[in-house]
Amino acid sequence: MVNVMKFRDCVGGFYFNSAHYTPVGGSLLLHGHTFSVEVCVSGSLDVSSYWVVDFLKLKELIEGLVKSLDYSLLIPASDLNKVRFEGPFKTRLVSLDCSLITAECLAKYVCDEVSKALVGKGYEFLVKIFEGVDSYVEFVCG
Repeated sequence: MVNVMKFRDCVGGFYFNSAHYTPVGGSLLLHGHTFSVEVCVSGSLDVSSYWVVDFLKLKELIEGLVKSLDYSLLIPASDLNKVRFEGPFKTRLVSLDCSLITAECLAKYVCDEVSKALVGKGYEFLVKIFEGVDSYVEFVCG
């Protein structure tokens, strides 16, 4: 019997600030958070590099995703033509394919994007999205 070692390589410390709206007291309430992202990649060691995934490449990937969400209003794709802002400020809308933008939606989005970028390696991914410092969601894909 062959013993296959599985490892979990993780990166964290990625932050973005975004606004979204969720139901509060029967109405949708616009509010914002500082979100934090951690991503773990589980798999077997690459025999040539002796790692599961290159930390630098994984960090670069997560930094790009976080940058695309930072200082934006996150909205469901179905609301894209319904949301308008006017004022003496810049706005950036980012639409995601969810009925509501929640930490769960963000975790699935990040997991899906990471798994697309690292397809074909047999990895399993764990994504944690923190909403503030003491509340988080975990999502596994791959």
